[in-house]
Amino acid sequence: MKRRNWNYLLIILLVISAFTLISAQCDKDKTKEGEKNMVQSTKGKSVFELNKMIGKGVNIGNALEAPVEGAWGVRIEDEYFEVIKKRGFDSVRIPIRWSAHISDKPPYKIEEYFLERVKHVVDKALENNLTVIINTHHFEELYQDPDKYGGVLVEIWRQVASFFKDYPETLFFEIYNEPAQNLTGDKWNKLYPKVLEVIRESNPDRVVIIDVPNWAHYSAISSLKLVNDKRIIVSFHYYEPFNFTHQGAEWVNPVPPVGVKWNGEDWEVNQIKNHFRYVSDWAKKNNVPIFLGEFGAYSKADMDSRVKWTETVRKTAEEFGFSYAYWEFCAGFGIYDRWAEKWIEPLATAVVGNN
Repeated sequence: MKRRNWNYLLIILLVISAFTLISAQCDKDKTKEGEKNMVQSTKGKSVFELNKMIGKGVNIGNALEAPVEGAWGVRIEDEYFEVIKKRGFDSVRIPIRWSAHISDKPPYKIEEYFLERVKHVVDKALENNLTVIINTHHFEELYQDPDKYGGVLVEIWRQVASFFKDYPETLFFEIYNEPAQNLTGDKWNKLYPKVLEVIRESNPDRVVIIDVPNWAHYSAISSLKLVNDKRIIVSFHYYEPFNFTHQGAEWVNPVPPVGVKWNGEDWEVNQIKNHFRYVSDWAKKNNVPIFLGEFGAYSKADMDSRVKWTETVRKTAEEFGFSYAYWEFCAGFGIYDRWAEKWIEPLATAVVGNN
């Protein structure tokens, strides 16, 4: 090739490289500007308004709360968040088993690769304009010995809060999923304020979600003692009647028998409304917003019953002004078939409504 042709080729390559760098910088600037606008849009909002930003949510379960991501059949793919957003959801709740990825001695350092993996997932959700909730899930040792492991939970959150302290306010923290067993209501009321205090050191305005004791059961809400904090949302979970929602669930001992139907009769609907009214009355008395963090019926139940129950719970949550997150996206309770890459209907519509 002649020298002149080489010069032309060199010029073309330089132009392409410059264009690529400019495009990358523009994309980066757009992302930063989007995060900046998101932060600005939440400034001055009350916690009740921020709770509305959770709106219609879904849990991405059986992934990061497994002992290792993928061990329970689900790995979070980047495209899930676009799919979720396009279907009409406002938020995702991401359960996380931090306790499987920490050192066994103080300061209980979280493995860097796992922290980066969580960061990647959070980033992808935020890029799709979803409000994001991250929690501590399946910290089994804490259930058994809260006096010994309560301090570990504090140190986990010290690291997580510091790592995400500069993130937009549309990232919410949930201290611990379903306190129960030896982590009694009294012990929970003493532990969660210690965690909250550590979070507030680096995240003074971050929304923090507090679960109700006794597996986040609606009936235990009155045993939760609130501290004076303007950025708290209270969460409960709903799986009533349990023999319907968990029929055939292999992890329950004994396994509830299959074949239980939910017909949507008046007495069945009124039971749900009465339970939610109990939560709502307490919330009004304590001036705190409510997040229904989990609800769902296992796939062993018949589809017609699942749809009726799910739609009723969702509509009742909306009636009382609760935000919600369905359990869950693409596993045993799921509303999305990740193999066929399509929503499971009419169940998905029962969760999110017609959008």
